[in-house]
Amino acid sequence: MGQPHPPTDVPGWVRARSHRNDGARYAPGHIIRSAKVRDSRWRYMFRRGLVGGTFDRAHEGHARLINQALEHCDHLEIWITSDDVAKTKDKRCWDWSRRRSEIEMIIEPDARNRVSFDVLHDSFGPATKHANADAIICTDETLSGCEEINRIRIENQLKPLEIILVDYVRGSDGQVISSSRIRNGAIDQSGELFVHDSDFKSTRILTPKVEIMLKTPFGTLHEGPESDHKVALVKALNSVKNGLNIVAVGDVTVLGLLKLSRVPDIALIDGMTKREKWAHTKLIDHSEFDIVSTTQNPAGKLTPQLFESCKRAVSSLNQRLRSLIVVEGEEDLTPIILHLLLPIDSVVIYGQPGKGVVTRVTDMETKKNCRSILESMALDNS
Repeated sequence: MGQPHPPTDVPGWVRARSHRNDGARYAPGHIIRSAKVRDSRWRYMFRRGLVGGTFDRAHEGHARLINQALEHCDHLEIWITSDDVAKTKDKRCWDWSRRRSEIEMIIEPDARNRVSFDVLHDSFGPATKHANADAIICTDETLSGCEEINRIRIENQLKPLEIILVDYVRGSDGQVISSSRIRNGAIDQSGELFVHDSDFKSTRILTPKVEIMLKTPFGTLHEGPESDHKVALVKALNSVKNGLNIVAVGDVTVLGLLKLSRVPDIALIDGMTKREKWAHTKLIDHSEFDIVSTTQNPAGKLTPQLFESCKRAVSSLNQRLRSLIVVEGEEDLTPIILHLLLPIDSVVIYGQPGKGVVTRVTDMETKKNCRSILESMALDNS
């Protein structure tokens, strides 16, 4: 590689962990803590670096990983997992071409000619046998895999790769920014939380500004006669991909789905329709749900009690438990809370009197809209 391995007493360089059980050591490449290497004596550009991963929902952590890799490598090969592998990990992962495009966008334009992309079909890809590579870039999560790659390279009479270890990026809550946290709806791609517990220290109140914001259609309308809710609901369900979380808001919508043998993952009812008591609410079978709770929420407000109930219901999705929340008051504004809490690609369904039903997929745009609405609501400090 053109220079001897740097000594271990230089800050930022440490010997690789031993893979042997007998206490003997060998050093399959060195581990470079990229962010800590500041001594110009060890500013060394490797010929060709390797980095691999799913790279779904390109975020600040990906940006640091790739940009620091380019600080150390003349050329960087980015190996992005195939669609088959990615979908096995999480069916919500974007397709390969979109993931590549998103990663390409976070690379500085003048550095893009130093980067190449390829499809990664397994854990190691070409790294165990790549003759031209001299560095591999990783985080703590994938460090052990890089060390295993070097063990295999040594067995195959190849030089071990220098391991460039890049620190995680942490979000506003101090937790590591990850694609899984983004898909689960907790944070955006810069690591900002969509909702904080402090947002509901007191009740949120509808304001004239929010009323105007809510007049804009918020989803896709599926039309159907009011005399037969099944028509609109069937259209709505046909528009939803299999396996997605379905959240139903409103007595008519919840009962309609139950009649179609589609139990919502989360359902909210308040015994009302068109602001009047609805006699058919009693037909909603509570036993279809794993968890049934009651909460308080007056009309035109979002209470801390409703927030906590929704939070518990969304958390229960991880155990595949279905929740019914019976609201004493009104549940009309609940989608604002739900979208902020729900995992990406969940679907909220609610009725549109006289027109049909509306579906809205929880995505980044939805979450940002709901965050804006929440921040525009007044706080009840009485």
